[in-house]
Amino acid sequence: MRLAGSDGLRYTPSGLPTLRLRAAHGSQQQEGGRCRAVEIETEVVAFGDTAQRLARLPIGEQIRLSGFLDRKGVKYPTLELHVTEFVHITEFELFSPQSGPD
Repeated sequence: MRLAGSDGLRYTPSGLPTLRLRAAHGSQQQEGGRCRAVEIETEVVAFGDTAQRLARLPIGEQIRLSGFLDRKGVKYPTLELHVTEFVHITEFELFSPQSGPD
């Protein structure tokens, strides 16, 4: 995945760092015996130390995200990814034969 945009680091009323951003993914997938281009952008949220570390990365950087899906809010049934861990993928890792798909 690639960092596609960010609203910048903010803080909750209790002082917890929070970051809302967008992550983009593009790949080729097999479906029905044919190759299909997949391109998506999804909303992502992170809190605490994870939010602070993600906020330091420039837009466009490659990342691998882990976390869980939840709705955006009580009134918003739209899904968003809550990031609990991430890995910043360097150019070397991106082209290494040992690295897996994002």
